[in-house]
Amino acid sequence: MKIKNVKTAIKVGDFVLKQNHRNHIDIKYLPTLNNKVLTDNSARVYLIIQDGVIKKIGGSASKGGIKATMIFYVSAMTGSPGVPRFVAHLLIEKALRSKSKVELYMITSPKTLAKVSGLFGHKKVEIASFKEMEDLCKSDYFSKEGKYPDWNFQENHEPYPPELARKHNLYHQRRLKGR
Repeated sequence: MKIKNVKTAIKVGDFVLKQNHRNHIDIKYLPTLNNKVLTDNSARVYLIIQDGVIKKIGGSASKGGIKATMIFYVSAMTGSPGVPRFVAHLLIEKALRSKSKVELYMITSPKTLAKVSGLFGHKKVEIASFKEMEDLCKSDYFSKEGKYPDWNFQENHEPYPPELARKHNLYHQRRLKGR
């Protein structure tokens, strides 16, 4: 599915290659977006786009906004990354090296007042849950394409590309030896 068919997303930035760094990618956020938009704590769905085509749909409610969400992708060659983000990092790098344009888009929903149960009663609070938005976006995509985006491996019940899964295992083996 092409990003031009999506009516609710805004472009946030472009992925770029990093030179001489163990993390191979970074994001150049659009200068027209102020920091408030990039760090807003509202729940969000993010779309990773390659050459105009949606490759990954994900969601997050992490504090720090879309910038905090993307830290896990751009820093996936350090620390103890999970397979999904490690593989996505390498897929984005590969796309950039092949001269593809890789972009980041975001969808947010307005918060709504809801009655939430606590230990001793109920309270009205503003909520916005990313999971329902993410599920709806994936369902919308599936209804048009008959599958999920290519990089949503788990939803498609597909294994990660073997060479990239192997790189993830080797990364952790080297990391553990270094202790």
